[in-house]
Amino acid sequence: MATSLDDSVIDDEIDDYKEEIEDNNCLLCGVRCEIFYSKIVRPTRPTVLFGEDKWKHRRKAKAEHVMVPSKEVEEGYFAKYPFTWSSMCRAIIKQPSTTKYFLSGITTIECERVFRPYVIPKDPSVARIGGKTGNLQYDDTFVQFHAANIERQASDFPGKNIGFIVHAHCWALFNYIIPTALVEKKLEKFIRAGRKYWRNNRLWGIHDWEQKLWKSGHGRTYNQGFEFGCDIYKNPLIVPEVQKVVDNAWETKKEYKPPRCSHVPLEVATMIAEWTCPVVYTPADVKNTRNMLSAWQWTLPDCFWKVRLKEELFVELDSLRESNCSIDWQALRLDLMALVSDREWYVSSGLPNRERVIGFMTAIKSNFLKIA
Repeated sequence: MATSLDDSVIDDEIDDYKEEIEDNNCLLCGVRCEIFYSKIVRPTRPTVLFGEDKWKHRRKAKAEHVMVPSKEVEEGYFAKYPFTWSSMCRAIIKQPSTTKYFLSGITTIECERVFRPYVIPKDPSVARIGGKTGNLQYDDTFVQFHAANIERQASDFPGKNIGFIVHAHCWALFNYIIPTALVEKKLEKFIRAGRKYWRNNRLWGIHDWEQKLWKSGHGRTYNQGFEFGCDIYKNPLIVPEVQKVVDNAWETKKEYKPPRCSHVPLEVATMIAEWTCPVVYTPADVKNTRNMLSAWQWTLPDCFWKVRLKEELFVELDSLRESNCSIDWQALRLDLMALVSDREWYVSSGLPNRERVIGFMTAIKSNFLKIA
């Protein structure tokens, strides 16, 4: 295929960028914390984060720093600019005067700081989402740090604070794998566990350049596919369509209805359901199964669902399991199956990236528990 002049220029820019970048990859997912929209779209501009419904009332704030509870960021989906999540991070920081690490609050990383430190809130319960954009003044509620590399020791920045960066949403997702309250008590061991996992992992610091150029509108007019099998820039924590299904499950309580064919043994009902909806199923299979179960009011055993739905991937279900509410699990599972059976939706959703990231997190958790 012929290469256009524009493509050649873009490829040269990529090569230059690769040579200049500082390592500020997320210790949990391996992908860089950054923003890759056009220059006009910066997270701290009032038209970006303050354009989201939850923060639009802060658009005219005159404060040097606009601060919100970190939960608002971790639980937030940025509908207008969904890839903004990739620039919002925490840091696990060590000061030169101590051997202990501490977890910071949240801020946005917008550009490279090869020689200059990043500045981030100290308090882990706080996030900076905007404010003034020039000549900023920082008080002692903030701390400076240089981004650390998993392959380099702290001696790269003698006498300076160093910090290992994690996406804010990746840290929140990690809490589903292991309680982060436990990890925060042993952050030095967590850093060792993460570095041990990534040091020889070829997926550390990966870039899908075609995706990045396509999303930022720089020279790519169509999506050329995923280099690593999924969209590594999708938010792995918040998948709006899945959250909508879960929210609906909270609102739709289970109602008991006696089976219309009570004489049919459960084994036979299960066999009929397995024929109607095979392990590899289509949207039509899910629809037929839903209609059948609605008509006959059968309740299928867990074994039927476990081989058809990776429930461990849907971390949103944890809150449902912990509640005392009467949830219609059968309807909920069918709703989730309807989503994942839609291949066009699934491939472009954040679920494949979530599965990828959870695999990394599970391995890091294993390392952490062995060290701890």
